[in-house]
Amino acid sequence: MAGRVGAEHRHQTITTTALFVPGRWQALLAKLAVHAVAGLGYGLLSAAMAGAALFAAATAKGITLGLPAGAVLVLLVRIVLAMAAYMLLGVAVGALLPNQVAAPAVLGGYFYLVETALLMVPGANVLYPYLPGGAAAALTGFTYLADAVATQTGGAAVVLLPAWLGAAVLLAYALLAALVAIAAPLRRDIT
Repeated sequence: MAGRVGAEHRHQTITTTALFVPGRWQALLAKLAVHAVAGLGYGLLSAAMAGAALFAAATAKGITLGLPAGAVLVLLVRIVLAMAAYMLLGVAVGALLPNQVAAPAVLGGYFYLVETALLMVPGANVLYPYLPGGAAAALTGFTYLADAVATQTGGAAVVLLPAWLGAAVLLAYALLAALVAIAAPLRRDIT
């Protein structure tokens, strides 16, 4: 989504939007709302397909899942919520960095390099649960990265937040990014 919003600046379609919408903040707020719903839809579709494939394959092979079906469904719902929050983050960063290539590169670099590297730094890794990636890991129950880093470094695994708190932290980051994205473009030229 960061690239999509950045593409509006690259191809100058943002100019038409600015001419027809009374305020830039209203246009961005509409984009955020639409993409949040799209994120929910995308997350729901992805989770439904993953859940259907998991349950169908387990049934076909006669495999008993390690979690009850209800617990798997709860995890799938959490993934849906995480996708919606990440969609908001992507739109907000795309609005802040109006470059179609830079915005996704910054997001990818941050989530795949910075947060992962922070996990490897003793003492600093306690911050990970309070960062967007750590909050999403708490929300979705994804402990593999923290556990793998702990195994490789010989340290203790970082303790993630409870799922509800991870959801709150991730939502707070998404809302903060959205508020900054709404406020910042009001002060700069479009073209």
